[in-house]
Amino acid sequence: MDHLTRAQCLHSLDLLVGQEDAFADAFFPLLFSRAPELRVIFPEGVDDHAEQVRMLYRLMVAFAGKDVTLTAGLRLIGFRMAMRGLGADHAELLANTLIGALKRLLGNSWQADFAYAWRIAKEDALDAMALGAELMAA
Repeated sequence: MDHLTRAQCLHSLDLLVGQEDAFADAFFPLLFSRAPELRVIFPEGVDDHAEQVRMLYRLMVAFAGKDVTLTAGLRLIGFRMAMRGLGADHAELLANTLIGALKRLLGNSWQADFAYAWRIAKEDALDAMALGAELMAA
């Protein structure tokens, strides 16, 4: 992911500061209503609101860190999903739900630049997750 794309994604996440609880309330129930089977890739206790917010903080920290750290994390998610029999369609649903929940929560603060950056980030993430799934299959 190039610097500008990452900067746009990070800027959108910066706008979430102080709204993490509302994001967790929007994202996790929507994700699990769309695909209850995705619950297995999250730590035990993901129904606990505090755990959901901790997960979101870890996501933001990974995104703000180095590409190597983020890619390794995404590969691990892909590996875990494949290990539990979940496929690329589940990964795409996860990504789309995350971006959609972010867009809804940010409302008028959402910009066309964010949509473009997140689309690129999603493609990169899905590629990394697919590689993790391939490693599990090997």
